[in-house]
Amino acid sequence: MSLIKKNNQMANVEYDVTIVGAGPAGTTAAIHLARRGFRVCLVEKERYPRVKVCGGGVLARASKLLPVSLEQAVEQSCDRVEMHIRGKESGFTGKRDKPIIYMVMRAELDTLLMEEARRCGVTALENCQGRDLTQENDYIALHTDRDTISSRFIIAADGVSSVIAQKGGWEINRDAIPAMECEVNVNPGTLERFNGCARFDLDHPQKGYSWVFPKKDHLSVGVLSMVHEGVNLRESFHEYLEKLEIRYFPPLKLRGAMIPVKPRPGAPIKGRILLVGDAAGLAEPICAEGITNALRSGAFAARAIAEGNMDPIKVASIYEREMEATVYRELETARRHARLLYGNRLLRNLLFHLKGETFCNRLIDVMTGDKEFSSFGGPLRLLFG
Repeated sequence: MSLIKKNNQMANVEYDVTIVGAGPAGTTAAIHLARRGFRVCLVEKERYPRVKVCGGGVLARASKLLPVSLEQAVEQSCDRVEMHIRGKESGFTGKRDKPIIYMVMRAELDTLLMEEARRCGVTALENCQGRDLTQENDYIALHTDRDTISSRFIIAADGVSSVIAQKGGWEINRDAIPAMECEVNVNPGTLERFNGCARFDLDHPQKGYSWVFPKKDHLSVGVLSMVHEGVNLRESFHEYLEKLEIRYFPPLKLRGAMIPVKPRPGAPIKGRILLVGDAAGLAEPICAEGITNALRSGAFAARAIAEGNMDPIKVASIYEREMEATVYRELETARRHARLLYGNRLLRNLLFHLKGETFCNRLIDVMTGDKEFSSFGGPLRLLFG
């Protein structure tokens, strides 16, 4: 434990970094920092294993960023992706000779990362809620419902409704979309029908999409909308099951969540507070997938703190530069395509009629990590190029 001066008094600084939120972004940052020798405290409001609303599809590109092996958490690997319009059987299928998406249960993935963080020496506090912050010149204090934790930096990884971001002075992220997901028990024949393939149905619901992800002994089925009003997700979910003739065993336990598909306004760092993952609003706006950028931002935040020698100015410079050059650049390209897919129905249908297979395969190349969204160019270039 080190000591710093505060108003001519000595104040205890317990950790180099406190991380609030133990999802993929927070645990990844914790692991990278601990491996570099930093004293890290990981604060999580839930108790593990925790239930997390998530389809559980880990893209191949995201799996390469994980600080642990994903192998023991994988329930099924999908080497095919199907894209359809409004639940119709006609569509496009892309196939690769390696997995495109690894299907996991989020509780298992998060537990795997938490266990690795503890092995690296991270102090993990479960069932502990961050409530407020006090910032001083040389450190920052996190006030929880159990105690006050002092550290040089705080990483906010506490989701789309981040308490830490709000207490740190950021605006509420209003660019979050609603989603609903359910782990659906089905008979062996139905499970076999979707085996090895991740299915996406665009425009169901309108200005959104639905999905089916096969797991080891059930299906993950979900719906999301890119707009907030005029969509009944529960109704769309049941309609989707009917369209795809998915016969299930009750009960259906539908769970809802909000997904931030646009970065939170402002820079992702203020003083000694860094935002990562959903707290920073980093889900990409085409598939609303957030794990890839959660892992990226967690690793970037850890690197910035280490390479900036815990100097707030240097850390901010490094973190903003890394984020702008990669994550934000990619998100802006993806956002242009998302506007076409979900905002202009006629042009989108023309795109799929003429270039649907090309688009599907380019999107799969992004999923596998073989290409970035920036390789797409503009939507019209994809259509007419």
